[in-house]
Amino acid sequence: MNIRQTLEDTASEIPHKEAIVLGAQRITYGELDEASNRVANALLELGMEKGTHVAILMSHSPEWVINYFGVIKGGGVAVLLNTALKAPELDSLLLDSDSEILITEKEFSQMISSVLPHIPLLKHVIEVDADSYTRMVANSSSISPAIDIKDEDEATIIYTSGVLGRQRGVVHTHASLMGTPPIVSAAIQRRKKDTIIDPARFSHLFGLCEVLLGSFIKGSTIVLIPNFTPRAVLEAVEKEKGSIIFGVPAMYNALAMMRDEVLREYNLNSLRIAVTAGAKSFPKLMENLEDKFGLSLYEVYGLTEVSAVSISTFNSRKLGTVGKPICRLKILDDSSKKVPRGEIGEAVFNAPWAMKGYYKAPKLTAQVLKDGWFYTGDLVRMDEEGYLEYIEKKSFIIVTSSGLKVGPSEVEFVLLSHPSVAEAVYVGIDDGYGGQIPTAFVVLKEGQSATSEELANLCYHNLADFKLPKRIEFIDSIPKTASGKIDRKKLKERELTQN
Repeated sequence: MNIRQTLEDTASEIPHKEAIVLGAQRITYGELDEASNRVANALLELGMEKGTHVAILMSHSPEWVINYFGVIKGGGVAVLLNTALKAPELDSLLLDSDSEILITEKEFSQMISSVLPHIPLLKHVIEVDADSYTRMVANSSSISPAIDIKDEDEATIIYTSGVLGRQRGVVHTHASLMGTPPIVSAAIQRRKKDTIIDPARFSHLFGLCEVLLGSFIKGSTIVLIPNFTPRAVLEAVEKEKGSIIFGVPAMYNALAMMRDEVLREYNLNSLRIAVTAGAKSFPKLMENLEDKFGLSLYEVYGLTEVSAVSISTFNSRKLGTVGKPICRLKILDDSSKKVPRGEIGEAVFNAPWAMKGYYKAPKLTAQVLKDGWFYTGDLVRMDEEGYLEYIEKKSFIIVTSSGLKVGPSEVEFVLLSHPSVAEAVYVGIDDGYGGQIPTAFVVLKEGQSATSEELANLCYHNLADFKLPKRIEFIDSIPKTASGKIDRKKLKERELTQN
């Protein structure tokens, strides 16, 4: 099944069911199908052809969904851009992606104005909140364009710095994007009557595949949270009777730490499931989340290049793990030999829904895709029951002066056990001599206090000496990426500029 079919089939079956909700804005499947047809035909009138690259730089909104499906229905390849990027980054990605059309909003116009002269292939910039756009789609046909779309056709390019540590365009076909949504939906028992509370952006693969496409396959309703705050989620759950939340661990950490008296202000009885992905979660906080909200938490492990590869399911769930693999897996040591069960190694997956490759980068593709196997750069461990535990990215591992390796999460777990600590991140700071200074950045709960001596003592009593932080820094907030992940790189840069 291709992406166009997903929307058209559901719209045909339940045209009057709400598909996307944002505040007072409520769009049915039938309306979404028709609106995206108008966009598709308008783009074709502008000169878009099958395979044309169309960049999307838009906020988390119903218009994002309409225009994405418009590009897809017209046979275009949607290049998904992160709204948190700055002008130089957008300049680089628009140039690299060979985008000929950019669909955006007025709020980004000033920033991208300096970029446009450097993008020779870019022919059209369309602002969806401009009068010209309204006229363009109003005068366009609402009939689905007669474009022959095959499952193996390229559909979307998403930029990631995940495995290689640099921004690369991941090319996905219709088939690779549609591979995991039915599997994840079955695992969490998503239903047509479910209302999805969604702060996870569609410009990231988790949001696109497991939230948007997975919900549209089932005919669920998606309620958008453009800017995450715990109260925004609680208000949406109560107002819309939300049953499933999708998010990243940092969001759930914030929800798990909410005071009971605050939670009692809201009716959350409709909520039954939370789905998390994108980073390692903290088991104790996830237990708190389940207890406080009376829900079940499901973890999904995946990468932009291979989508979901291991998931918790309704019948097979274990907190602290990312469930069981849903495709072939090898766990290898540094010599590419399989490690014994229970030992840590690199996860290498063979998934039929893996990316086609990195855009215009065959040599880089060959570094990570070898004979059908994708080398993740992620350290994992499988227990005796077959549950997979995500440990860290290899690049996050802190190497001590004696050569010993420390996974940041185990130190972060200890720091988070202190009753005054809201967030903690452990990183290795370059000492300028080829070594690392293990540094813990800590955010305290509002109105709470703790000293670096207290936290150092806590670590001393719970961790081996070689794992102990050399420095503990208190900061107001932990920097996050647009997808809600901890921005460890920014923390390192912050530290380097101060010392």
